[in-house]
Amino acid sequence: MIEGNPSYTAIHVAATRAAHNRFDKAPHLLDDQPALSLLGEEHQDLIDGSGDDAHWVLLENRLFIPLRARWVEDRLARAYESGLRQYIILGAGLDSFAFRQPDGFDDLSIIEIDHPSTQRWKRKRIEALRWKIPANLSFTECDFEQTSMIDALNDSAFDENQPAFISWMGVTYYLERPVTQAALRDLDAVLAPRSEVAFDYLRPYGDLAERYVELEKLSGEYLKKKGEPHVNKLHAADVGADVLAAGFTSVVLETEGTLREQYGDDLTGPIPLSERFGLAAAHK
Repeated sequence: MIEGNPSYTAIHVAATRAAHNRFDKAPHLLDDQPALSLLGEEHQDLIDGSGDDAHWVLLENRLFIPLRARWVEDRLARAYESGLRQYIILGAGLDSFAFRQPDGFDDLSIIEIDHPSTQRWKRKRIEALRWKIPANLSFTECDFEQTSMIDALNDSAFDENQPAFISWMGVTYYLERPVTQAALRDLDAVLAPRSEVAFDYLRPYGDLAERYVELEKLSGEYLKKKGEPHVNKLHAADVGADVLAAGFTSVVLETEGTLREQYGDDLTGPIPLSERFGLAAAHK
């Protein structure tokens, strides 16, 4: 990312979630009204740019990005029901869960960790909106390219003696594979038993439909200009191997079939489910 500016992709992800609420029929995969407010008037064009006449990849994002957030929050809800009380959002961006958390989650510690530039921008927006910061929300600044996962967690309100649910969405493909492998090892070393790490990854374009191969060069050049190129693309088997090699006891690798089993009624619209991304959950 470009130093001093919020992450472009964090802004775009929030705009995509807001576009899902604006353009898709209810009930929504994710009701993220706060995203619209966080973005403000200056980013309305990004929301409008994901309308029904948008490029097909933006439409796919309009379905997948809310889906991955819903998937994370469903897994978090199950973990909460089992007694887990720590939720850590790595690379939080403009995540708004803390401002729309279910009633009764007051005892859930929510920790947002992100790059200083993005987090400071977000906190200024929260201040400008005069939102009350929930008592169970805390922020920690961290540049993951220069700071280890363990140091980032130690600088936060994280309690290593208690299990935690980690959301690590939209991050791994911006880090070289050795960096993600080291991060997984760090997480395994510091997390208590019964913890879970949910993350997404980018599949190799060569394994996908022809339209994605044509997209690779265009998107690569665009993201490079934004200072946020994709540098890590993995097969599901490699993701599973990395998780287990890091020390975790098991891993869930979602497929289109398993996602349709979970969210079938919500995935029956005209927008196809993206082939580019995979979802994984590592368990201690």
